Amino acid sequence: MMLKITKLARDLRLKKNTEDYIKRFNPRLLILSVLLIALFLIVWINLFSIQILRNDEYREKLYNFTKTYQNMASPRGEIRDRNGEILVANQERLAIVYYPPLNISSSEEWDLAYQFAKDFEIDISTLTQRDLKDVFLVNFPKEAEALISEGEWDAYYDGKLTDNGIYQLKIERLTSTHLEQLSEMMIKAYQVKQAMNQAPRFNLKTIKDNVSIDEISFLIANSNQYKGFDVYVYFDRSYPYDAMLRGLLGGVTSSKQGLLSERLNYYLALGYSRNSSMGRSGVEYQYENLLKGEDTVYTVDYNDQGLAIFNEAIVGSKGQDLRTSIDVNLQLKVEEILTNNFIQETNNPYRKYMDTIYVVVSDPKTGDILSLAGMKKEGDVIYNNPVATYTESLAAGSSIKGATMYLGYNEGLIRFNETIVDEPIKIADTPIKKSLRDLGRVNDLVALAKSSNVYMFHIAMRLGGANYVYNGPLNIDKQAFTTIRNTFSQFGLGTLTGIDVPSETVGYIGTSTLGGHLLDFVIGQYDTYTPMQLSQYINTIANHGVRVKPRVVVEATITNSNRTSYTN
Repeated sequence: MMLKITKLARDLRLKKNTEDYIKRFNPRLLILSVLLIALFLIVWINLFSIQILRNDEYREKLYNFTKTYQNMASPRGEIRDRNGEILVANQERLAIVYYPPLNISSSEEWDLAYQFAKDFEIDISTLTQRDLKDVFLVNFPKEAEALISEGEWDAYYDGKLTDNGIYQLKIERLTSTHLEQLSEMMIKAYQVKQAMNQAPRFNLKTIKDNVSIDEISFLIANSNQYKGFDVYVYFDRSYPYDAMLRGLLGGVTSSKQGLLSERLNYYLALGYSRNSSMGRSGVEYQYENLLKGEDTVYTVDYNDQGLAIFNEAIVGSKGQDLRTSIDVNLQLKVEEILTNNFIQETNNPYRKYMDTIYVVVSDPKTGDILSLAGMKKEGDVIYNNPVATYTESLAAGSSIKGATMYLGYNEGLIRFNETIVDEPIKIADTPIKKSLRDLGRVNDLVALAKSSNVYMFHIAMRLGGANYVYNGPLNIDKQAFTTIRNTFSQFGLGTLTGIDVPSETVGYIGTSTLGGHLLDFVIGQYDTYTPMQLSQYINTIANHGVRVKPRVVVEATITNSNRTSYTN
């Protein structure tokens, strides 16, 4: 009886505790339930908004995020001379291209490749023996597998040989006997298939370049057999004056060459494609940002047959036209004169080693380069390399004596109308240094007029603080070399002129500080200068001491308008 009472008391306490527990936690459960219901409502409302109310909006966003774009290059800007004569224009080039249809299989592409190789002439002359081995691997996979021993296959399955390792073994073991099994059609189809597989996958691939109108007509007439093939127009550069100034004007990469490797990331960041054409040298490279047109951008959709449909999204524009400072008629005349000069001097014994003539014709007020010539003679061939005028250097000789005379005045080394006796200078252990002939006592103007070396030597010796004694040593302050270079650089000598083309060079800067070389320096027989530097030096004197940067491009204009977008 006592056990029953005890059990009953325990049950009553448990019930009471349970009721107390429920009373204590009921409000919390209620609050939690309300929160959960509220969260579910929020999620449900958002789902309702996304899937029902804003369904079209999000579908559009998804489409924009996943859709494919295709860029089509626009023509580059033209390059003209100062009077509007065209130096570089555009010329259309037809090509057959391929854009992969939706969900097309590799076997279907091989069928297309064989069909194309049968109907069109395919150039396979550039394929190497190495390429032919790849053709064999594609066409004779079983024979290729047999080249690998069982032990090597075991090593492959054990992870000791990689896929590339197996591939290299096959390539190494293929012989000319194997390659004799290849038919011409297999090789041509492989060439076409390789072109169809160019990266990136979804992009236009050039299958056959420089095609004729007849080939285009055949493709169009049989378009149902060539799923994904189409006609595309490329724009090549053309030169109405042939090779004239070609080095200065520069060249453009082909779509196959694509972007220059040394500036790949820079141009990719600007929105170029890897296979975009761009200026690779000269004016074409320097003014790439102006000459390149804005690409036309298409969005790519597919029709019921899986063929790509290009819808114009952004309308492109031709690049800006450049007007250069060059005068074509003057350039032609200069080249004619220099060519005739080479011919006339062919049998002159005093000029039998003459193989280069430099000419820079410019306007000292504006820096305009009117004509540029680095005429070269190699055997019987005479040609112009205008780039040589700012990339090659030479000992300028007496032409720099004007700068030396200015140095004398500016450093207080000579006075106006001061006379110096022009007689040979002899330094110990050094050959005699003199003018072409002894001039006797001359002043500054006569020294320039008659090209006195000795007058310039005395300026140099005074600058270096030398105590000249006939046939004695010539000890100088080495700082004199720096002073001369600093002075000469004010005229454009020994420094970049700033001409608006790439690859300009400075010339040779001597490192010796011997006294004899200081004397050579002031008569133009030590440091070397480019013809462009000498032109800037002469222009600075002609322009009353104002140094002007030379320029090849004067301005850029927007195509089909009179609006100038850039002035140099």
